[in-house]
Amino acid sequence: MSGEGFDRNIYPTDLRHLLKICLEQTKEEDATGPSKYEEMSEERRKWLEEAMKAATEDPVVELKECIRILIEKGDSEDEIEEKEEALEKLCFLCEDMDLSQDFHKIGGYALLPHLLHNDSSDIRWRGAELIANLCQNNPYCQRAALEANLLPLLIDTLEKDSVVLVKVKALYAMSCFVRGFTDGETAFMKSNGLSVLMRAMQDGDDKLKVKATFLLKCLFSQNRLIKDTLCDMGMVEQLVGLLSEQHNNNHEHFMNALLSLATEHQRTIEECQRPELHMKELLKNRIEYLTGKEEFLEEKEYAEQLEKMCFGSQSKKTGETPVNR
Repeated sequence: MSGEGFDRNIYPTDLRHLLKICLEQTKEEDATGPSKYEEMSEERRKWLEEAMKAATEDPVVELKECIRILIEKGDSEDEIEEKEEALEKLCFLCEDMDLSQDFHKIGGYALLPHLLHNDSSDIRWRGAELIANLCQNNPYCQRAALEANLLPLLIDTLEKDSVVLVKVKALYAMSCFVRGFTDGETAFMKSNGLSVLMRAMQDGDDKLKVKATFLLKCLFSQNRLIKDTLCDMGMVEQLVGLLSEQHNNNHEHFMNALLSLATEHQRTIEECQRPELHMKELLKNRIEYLTGKEEFLEEKEYAEQLEKMCFGSQSKKTGETPVNR
């Protein structure tokens, strides 16, 4: 995609936003001393004209125009690029809660399944990102997404799409749909969502593992009963398995998730204490390995809390060669 696409900084949403941008554009010049009159450059003139035009446009009209492009344009390279730009603009506009609701009211949700099924992976991942932007912290749009039956489409995309970025964005959209929305969480559980997330954690892509772990942590933080279900499904073994792999930056998230799962949950603690998991040794060696590494301070603290919670003590420096690095 060319660099001439939609630019958030060039297209303000209202006059106040435009004024803020203008002030930012002149801040550096004003700081150099008294300003001198200079003829406006052609580049600056063009920027100002575009900004003024964008600030005075009706954003709902812009929503409709983006939808029109996505419906009417075909599959040529230039038309796909137009669709991508329209989706980028929709994603930006729908970060505004009122506009995201307007998108639903003007029939935009009918378009969403087609985006997830598009032959172009660039359209698919942008479509999933649009759903995420619509649903994030927006009960109206979460409800609309539930009624539009988007959750099964997102799950299907996560499980079956061949492009990792599309899968990552679909998982992000699911997270935005479920979090803080009780009916969405119920629908997710009925759709066997926990198994879906556990399979995502077994994927080779680190981003998928981390995002799936994050959503699971959000779910059992909201609903303590899910902890029992996760124990039954082998979540403790899965997290221990991830922590037993070659150490990397993502282990902080896995350690935090296991700590959160064990907090005030005796069954998880008992699972961690199973001798065949070698969890006590893993935690002791991990703490030793992380000691003195400031970049892993939080993971070390999680490991120390988990060790104290499950085994009643903190590691002592033994001089042994750490394992599971």
